Amino acid sequence: MNFSPGILAAFAAFAFVLVGACQFVDNESLDAGPLVTDSAAVFAALVLFGLVLPGRFGLPAQIFIAMVLGIAAGWGLAVAGRLVVVTDYLGVFGQLFLLPLKMVIVPLVFVSVLLGAAGLGDVRKLGSVGLKVTAFFLTSTSVAVFIGMMFFNVIHPGRGMQSVGDQYLAEKAAEGDAPEAKEAPALSAGMKIQKEILPQIFQNPIMVTDTDKAPILAIITLALLLGAGLGAIGERSESAIKALQAADGALITIIMWIMNLAPLGVFALMAHAIATLGFEYLQSLSVYVITVVLGLVVHAGFLIFVMVGLVAGISPARYVRAMAPAMQVAFTTSSSNAALPINIRCAVERLGVDRGIVQFVLPIGATANMDGTALYTAVATLFVAEVLGIDMTTTQQLTIFVMSIVISIGTAGIPGGSIAMMGLIYDAVGLPLEALGLILGVDRVLDMCRTTVNVMGDSIGAAIVARFEGRPAVAPSGVT
Repeated sequence: MNFSPGILAAFAAFAFVLVGACQFVDNESLDAGPLVTDSAAVFAALVLFGLVLPGRFGLPAQIFIAMVLGIAAGWGLAVAGRLVVVTDYLGVFGQLFLLPLKMVIVPLVFVSVLLGAAGLGDVRKLGSVGLKVTAFFLTSTSVAVFIGMMFFNVIHPGRGMQSVGDQYLAEKAAEGDAPEAKEAPALSAGMKIQKEILPQIFQNPIMVTDTDKAPILAIITLALLLGAGLGAIGERSESAIKALQAADGALITIIMWIMNLAPLGVFALMAHAIATLGFEYLQSLSVYVITVVLGLVVHAGFLIFVMVGLVAGISPARYVRAMAPAMQVAFTTSSSNAALPINIRCAVERLGVDRGIVQFVLPIGATANMDGTALYTAVATLFVAEVLGIDMTTTQQLTIFVMSIVISIGTAGIPGGSIAMMGLIYDAVGLPLEALGLILGVDRVLDMCRTTVNVMGDSIGAAIVARFEGRPAVAPSGVT
């Protein structure tokens, strides 16, 4: 840990200037008491999440700690009557996490979906293997989303949170975000930073994200068609695909940079949620987690007992034993890409699936087959809408169903990759991006679970395709 006087002085100066400038703009004066205490709170957050935690914990642990501390800070500051610290000052850090994500969402989805479509090759020459892989991916992902939406509509984890939703919408109206807001009160200086200044800095200059100007489904459709076109022209597309792969890698790198801000962002957003919505929100959040996990467990059961046992013709017990190391890596890393090498090795050496089919299916599946992610995004979107008291029409639920499937194709196989994609669905159904703060605190735990299901789906798809290609999986000698 680097506690150099220069860094500490920079943090202290930033906290003092932020609080002092906002206080002066709002009140045309400075109050020494709140100026010192509020600056100290911001300074403590910067030191904790900028210096202390990164030197001692990995990112998953930092996010979990941030969630817990955010709950405590939100409650404590609300009780102390210093809600302004949460909304105006710490809220800046929440926006510094969310807005850069929003800035890269559309380019990342466009490039990732395009490459996923191009990776299938010429659709006219896919052959039996390619067609079977495509059919399995679409079927399994559709089933996953259906299961997730079914569990949501049975459990309704956000039910009973109408007062929370009303409070949230009232707050957005006061900030000038709600469409129905008329003659809203003037924004405080801290809110102007979050709602006017930062959005001007972190906006996408290449592809607009306003759905009134650029319909998201149209962007995805163009990506699919252009990807299919590049796949169809064969060798002539190599230079373009290489350039797009470089762009995809650069965008993923940017996402990883932004994710380093996740602990501070989650802390600020969780503190804001608790301070403004109360502990009732936590109860609903726990039911939401249970809903997602139940959906993932049921879908995993469908994959293992139906797809593996009946379709692939492999004993479910043998499958679980053979693929356990890959599932363990997926769970601990929350990354389909990190689990890919061991997933290939287990599928070939322990499960006995044909190597050629495995090496074709699994790399594509690591980016284009995200059952768990699709299920999660559907449930998460419906949950946020329900908490906010927004009834999703049949058309909107159908939009969520389709977009959860399509966007899962372009989700990066990295920890937290789906967070960057959620904003697109939110835009499509009219939810505010800031509502991501309602679910970010528990995302890492759910990320571990859904990544495990994602990785399972890839190896199961390879086993099924191999069987229908006349090359069924055969357990290697010494493996049962």
